[in-house]
Amino acid sequence: MVKLRTRVYGSPLLFPVFVFLYICCCGFLTIRNEKVRACGPGGRPMPKPIVWIVGTGGTIASRYDPKIGGVVAAASTEELIAAVPELRDIAEIHAVEHSKVNSPCIDTATVFALRDTLRKLLADEKVAGAVVTHGTATLEETAYMIDITLGASKPVVVTGSQRDFDEKDSDGPRNLLYAVKIAADPASVERGVLVALGGEIHSAREAVKSHTYSINAFTSRDAGRIGMVSKEGVIYFSRPERRVHLEVDHVKTNVQFVVMTQGSNDLLLRACIQNRVDGIVVDGVGAGNLNLPFYHGVCDALREGIPVVISSRHLAGPPHPSKGYPGSLRSVVEHGAISAGYLSGVKARILLMVALAHTRHREELRDIFARA
Repeated sequence: MVKLRTRVYGSPLLFPVFVFLYICCCGFLTIRNEKVRACGPGGRPMPKPIVWIVGTGGTIASRYDPKIGGVVAAASTEELIAAVPELRDIAEIHAVEHSKVNSPCIDTATVFALRDTLRKLLADEKVAGAVVTHGTATLEETAYMIDITLGASKPVVVTGSQRDFDEKDSDGPRNLLYAVKIAADPASVERGVLVALGGEIHSAREAVKSHTYSINAFTSRDAGRIGMVSKEGVIYFSRPERRVHLEVDHVKTNVQFVVMTQGSNDLLLRACIQNRVDGIVVDGVGAGNLNLPFYHGVCDALREGIPVVISSRHLAGPPHPSKGYPGSLRSVVEHGAISAGYLSGVKARILLMVALAHTRHREELRDIFARA
């Protein structure tokens, strides 16, 4: 061990002076190095990445309206940005107001138009990525719709909040700040559309809202979260797999989602057949199994040429053909039904809406779902 001498050149006072000067020099060099890293050739400041924030409404933009005695999506995207001045330290921020609705009221046409808006914004080579602010109720559906139709390598991060814009402890500002961090980070490239709330990063395919009001409202079904974000930065644990892209100029909106419950009859399936819907997703029980009324209803829909996808209503795992009785997954697949695989019923409906705009051939649809 090296012992420091307390007496330098005969004076005990010089040692603390040297220590002080040493610390000052180290601090100066650290600051200088930070400035160098933030500068380009010739000492010029490096340009900040450009990130677009696209507002759609939702709780993150909601405030109390005394006229109706409740909250509505009223705050503009510019107001959301103004509430988080730290955003300007991360990126050059641009804003666009795509819509201003609470997410239970957002329709498919608005979501698909959002795809087109994002394509135009991300086409600029100077743009690093985009953030979409959205209501959490249907956020997972919008994220997946964009993920399978956008076809961009640049990151798109969908975020929202559980607490209203005008609440003192709203989680919206931090979620927005972290979403911009993710969109501006080069490590986010080629990961598809991401969902980010509460410091967690989920892939659009896996994200599901799991709680009505908890701040950590989102989880992932089978694959788990793919990363985390904090003040220190962004870290990824994995890269989303099983991503599909379908190039379409529209989607089939009349795809119905029917959940089978114990003892339920085929009334809703018969209504779908009578009204010649574009497709049906049936959320079965267990391994994607159905009771006899649902079995007969699904078989009749298939005979009428209506594509039917079978998912499982449970929180994880795919349908599987282990059973053999009428109503089992195996029995309906033998009649032409398609397994949703590891997709939730909600995501299976989104994929079927898009896939039917791409093809109506049963085997091609089956192949799309096998890859998703």
